[in-house]
Amino acid sequence: MYNENSFSKKIFIIFLIGLILITNINIVNAQENIQGKKAIVLILDEVSIHNILDSKAENLQYLIDNGGIALMNTRAKSAVANRGSTYLSLGMGVRTLASTQAGLAFNLNSSVALTELLASEDNDSTSIYNLFTNTKSADEEVANLAIEDIRRTALDITPNNTVGNFGEIAKNNNLSIGFIGNADFITPNREATMIAMDNMGLIPYGNVDSSLLKKDEKVLGGIKLDEKKVLEEVDRILPKSDILFLDYGDTVRVSKSDRLASDNVRLSQKLKAIKRADFVLGELMKKVDLDETLFMVISPNPSKEMVSAGNFGLTPVILSSANTEKGLLKSNLTRRDGLVTNFDFSATVLNHFDIKNNKELSGESMTLTPNENSIEDLINSQDGYVYIRKFRNVFHWSFIALSLVALAALFIPKFLKNKFISEKLLKLGVLTILTIPLSMLTVAIFGYKSIILDIAYVLLSSFIFSNIIYSLTKKDFILSLGIITAITSIFILLDGFIFNKYMIVSPLGSDAIAGGRFYGIGNDYMGILIGSTVLSFFSIFSKLKLSKVKMFIIFNLYMLFVVVALSPISGANMGGTISALALMLFSFFIIFEKKLSLKKLILLGGSVVIFILLVAGFDAMFNPNPTHAGKAILALTTGGSSKLIEIIRTKLGQVFYNLLHSPWNLVLFSELILLALLSKFKKIDINKLRVKHPIIFKSFTLIFIDALIIFMFNDTGTIAAAMIMLFALLPLGVLYNEK
Repeated sequence: MYNENSFSKKIFIIFLIGLILITNINIVNAQENIQGKKAIVLILDEVSIHNILDSKAENLQYLIDNGGIALMNTRAKSAVANRGSTYLSLGMGVRTLASTQAGLAFNLNSSVALTELLASEDNDSTSIYNLFTNTKSADEEVANLAIEDIRRTALDITPNNTVGNFGEIAKNNNLSIGFIGNADFITPNREATMIAMDNMGLIPYGNVDSSLLKKDEKVLGGIKLDEKKVLEEVDRILPKSDILFLDYGDTVRVSKSDRLASDNVRLSQKLKAIKRADFVLGELMKKVDLDETLFMVISPNPSKEMVSAGNFGLTPVILSSANTEKGLLKSNLTRRDGLVTNFDFSATVLNHFDIKNNKELSGESMTLTPNENSIEDLINSQDGYVYIRKFRNVFHWSFIALSLVALAALFIPKFLKNKFISEKLLKLGVLTILTIPLSMLTVAIFGYKSIILDIAYVLLSSFIFSNIIYSLTKKDFILSLGIITAITSIFILLDGFIFNKYMIVSPLGSDAIAGGRFYGIGNDYMGILIGSTVLSFFSIFSKLKLSKVKMFIIFNLYMLFVVVALSPISGANMGGTISALALMLFSFFIIFEKKLSLKKLILLGGSVVIFILLVAGFDAMFNPNPTHAGKAILALTTGGSSKLIEIIRTKLGQVFYNLLHSPWNLVLFSELILLALLSKFKKIDINKLRVKHPIIFKSFTLIFIDALIIFMFNDTGTIAAAMIMLFALLPLGVLYNEK
């Protein structure tokens, strides 16, 4: 029998259930898909590319397949043992040094039982922070209690910079930062907070407490992050934060507690830790709008295994957002696919929030080059960087040893009034040595094989090539010299302007792991470029009957390309630019045989410096992504005289360091001693040669002048000066030994 009341009740119940379901769905969607721009930074420290791939972490792989991957140079002003410095460098955007107490970050209003801080135990973190800083925290949730020591330590090494630069810029642009997690083991290890904190060591939202950890006898060290608690904190903090850092310290805990475990156990434990982090990452991805969220995965410090293999500066970084595709990351600071710097981290995250071209940032926002084979290419690049780092000295010492032997063979017999080696062998030996830089440009074309085979390739190819040129010129040494050095000069310029791939992987090129330079013509090849250019033109000029005016015009037209290749436009080699410009000015006096007075030298030097400052100033004002030169000018305008003193002090420190530690010192000191001896005891003989070979001797004079300028204006001037003088002394030795 039909009951109207019963039917109405059923309809009401169904309606109510439907309403509850819809409401719950909306609540879940609101929780799982928080609207607005977000940046999620997952810190997986002390892991390698291979660790990430071998873990078979699905969400990390998703980010790689839908984003960019690269090696990040994370060098800092410290030994590898002080891992906090890499975190601080990421947050400051400058290579700096952190306090050894930098891991002492705590939730505010929490109990701190550390006798290292105060003699008594169970102190309140807020009270300690207020005591140490003489200030009061506002509504922040996390504070680094060592902020004063962090600031003191960092600014003593890198003054005129801002501790907590990233956090300060975010705060000034109304961006809130959240931080969850820690790498605690026996003591608090919360150095990662230095990336996110502001200048007072504060983070608006977060939880770094040990309560996030739980015991687990199946993991090395016996503790790990509690995924459930971490996700509860994510639900609390994520809605309030624009930028959320997640320090998944389990990977670090494995490294700190692995002494008694086998290699297989250590590796297995690290891969499991990455998988746990990947699970949390996956849950995070469900809670945000993927079209509005930037994901970054960084590893600020290399693992022990990476350091043992020679990689102490390059760690993996992954970036993915709605607008990215599979490829390799790079930045304007590196100009290499698959290579970025720790300076670029802050700029990249802030760029996601449309904060661009901030003068307080030294880095550049990362860009992406599409590449379907990004992983394979990146691993190959990493292997190449590690190989060069490992065997760089072997290549250099081979070059150094041959140069020293040649100098001894060329000049010692003349001082002893004896002759040990045939003239032909001396000529071929010198031509071979001056071909070595060219061979080292091409050694990596077919991929590095082994150090023995690669050294053999360099020496044999140099000998064979120089022999062929010598034969084709009908054993004309000066013409052979001109052709070999001309090819070297042209190839370096072509690589600098067009190829962009030979110098960066050459043993005489830049070291990506050490991170001194990442693109353009490095200081080694700068010296070789200038030396080979001068020697090639004047060797060929000596074979042609050209007027002084034509020689000057032809030489300086080519030198314009050299200046551009070294300038901030393409090479950012300021020392090289100064040297090349000075060479152009001095060439007028040398070619036209004009006398140089002290007044003229001062005017020449001043003109070069003014021109460089104008170029750098133009770069700073009008280039949206200024080069090192432009940024130096910007830093001077904000830092004033103290910044200038800092730059000079840093450069002088590098000069003296290289003067004491570079193996090329042996060559440079030998060359200087040799010049002094020739000037004192063989001056008459040298003057006779000057009369016989006047044009070639003009090149020698220019090279010696420029070597002095390079040494004065270049932070690694020792190496470049030693190399450039080889292009004068070795040919001079051959001419001296001619019958």
